[in-house]
Amino acid sequence: MKEVSIGILGAGNVGRGLIELIARDGEAIAARTGIRLKVAAVFDRSYQKKSEALAGVPASDDPSIVLSNPDVSIVVELLGGLSPAGDLIRSALSAGKAVVTANKALVSSPAGPELLKLAQDQNLNFGFEAAVAGAIPIIRTLRMHCVSGEVRSIRGILNGTCNYMITRMEEDGLDYDAALRLAQEKGFAEADPTFDVSGQDAAQKLAILAGIALDSYVPVDRLRVEGIESIRPVDLKIARRMGWVIRLLAIARRTDAGELLRVHPAMIQEDHILASVKEERNAVFVDSTSAGPSLLVGKGAGSHPTATAVLSDVIDLARGGEVRPALFQKTEPEARADFNYRFYVRVQTHDRPGVLAEIATVFADHDISIASFHQEEGPEPVQLVIVTHAALESAMFEAVAEMDRLRAVMLPSVVIRIEDL
Repeated sequence: MKEVSIGILGAGNVGRGLIELIARDGEAIAARTGIRLKVAAVFDRSYQKKSEALAGVPASDDPSIVLSNPDVSIVVELLGGLSPAGDLIRSALSAGKAVVTANKALVSSPAGPELLKLAQDQNLNFGFEAAVAGAIPIIRTLRMHCVSGEVRSIRGILNGTCNYMITRMEEDGLDYDAALRLAQEKGFAEADPTFDVSGQDAAQKLAILAGIALDSYVPVDRLRVEGIESIRPVDLKIARRMGWVIRLLAIARRTDAGELLRVHPAMIQEDHILASVKEERNAVFVDSTSAGPSLLVGKGAGSHPTATAVLSDVIDLARGGEVRPALFQKTEPEARADFNYRFYVRVQTHDRPGVLAEIATVFADHDISIASFHQEEGPEPVQLVIVTHAALESAMFEAVAEMDRLRAVMLPSVVIRIEDL
């Protein structure tokens, strides 16, 4: 039986969850893997407030308890953010210790390729399975997809907060604010939810997945990112009536003119497998030339789901083996800034003659063909729903900006791409 000592940087929810899993399932882990894990040291600035969770584990507010500990062979970084996490990981690698992290912000930043290269130079492995989609083993799966052939596309539901809110608006008719409050009460959303609802959280995760699929560094600021702030129950109701559902999708696709990399709300067919992914679940749909399409679904956050992904990396590194090639070392891919989509547009207008003609003129001036108009029944203001034929995004958003300046239009219009899967 091989005994492996780990050191943990950060005893937050995931750090404590990892300690709990090792304490609870240590014997089962040893029986299944031949690895007996020991938490040898924990660094946490407020460790004294967590004495119950850290009972029996050496802890300190000085990171040297982990970094300078000769017994620790694997350092698990669960602090989050860029600093001091990046410097501490560099110190761990320089000290000859392998690293596991759940830090999506760090891995998706310019420091990510640097740290992966440093690990390779030190003949060490660097695991970051838990940085994307919690308990879903997508990093390992995607790397296997890339062994032969190429990944044609990735489409993912990568933010549990947004997916939970959309489910509650769709199934319970809650308005946006009520759905957000419920997500916060359930612990699925932070007190400041901006990072989640704006799409930035999903964007960091997509940058990592796209980087693996393209074997290149994909800067987050190269992605087109839109959130769910404008989505309302009426949009979900209309979408369902037309045979679609709305999800916040993270998309990486190869096209003849470059890679399509973006996060935004999208309408998808209600019978597509991604449409069935609800509540706080995450899902990743991968299509590759060698393996074809496959879907992974699971809990994308939470102390134990994320700690499970961390633990899988720890066991993998503890078993040893060849050092994996460093990822994200090639030139940045060419990302497409513009693409053709069909669009759903909801316009809130005064109910008076000539409004449809004004709007149709704006669309025609931007060479956008309208497939259908529909006015929702009800008192003024009325909801006008437009579905277009395929049009360039740039033309569509220019047209909508002009349309929203019309006197008859009362609020900024809602624009959602139709993703034909």
